[in-house]
Amino acid sequence: MTRTTQVFPLSINEPPDPANLVPVIDALEPASCAVGDPDFTLVVRGTGFVQQVTAIHFAGNDEPTTFNETDHSLSTIVKPSLWTEPVVVQCSVHNGELTSNSVDFTFEQAATRSDDRKNVSHETGGRHGHASGHGGSGRHTRR
Repeated sequence: MTRTTQVFPLSINEPPDPANLVPVIDALEPASCAVGDPDFTLVVRGTGFVQQVTAIHFAGNDEPTTFNETDHSLSTIVKPSLWTEPVVVQCSVHNGELTSNSVDFTFEQAATRSDDRKNVSHETGGRHGHASGHGGSGRHTRR
């Protein structure tokens, strides 16, 4: 009697290289501020962000970006004092050549925002914006 041995190839699926993931922005926190407000930390929430690879692109410029290991969010400092008039700017992130969706960030007129806070903050506990995900670019003026 002859024995036959069959050999089956073993295939191991390697997880994708994180640097090859297309990032996606789900939300900006906050999604707006008033022209002239003090500097603050903008938090970008989404998926496909990679530590030491992903950078925030805000209003046409790559910004110093911090990766939060706890929730895998990104953050950068926004300086509303550099803006002189209300405008909508674009925020995106990129992993090298791979770029996320573009999300609107609004610099509002200071008086308008102050009025909104009176109406919103006590009823809802604050104002948290959600990414709209639509494109378009606004004109901006920096000092």
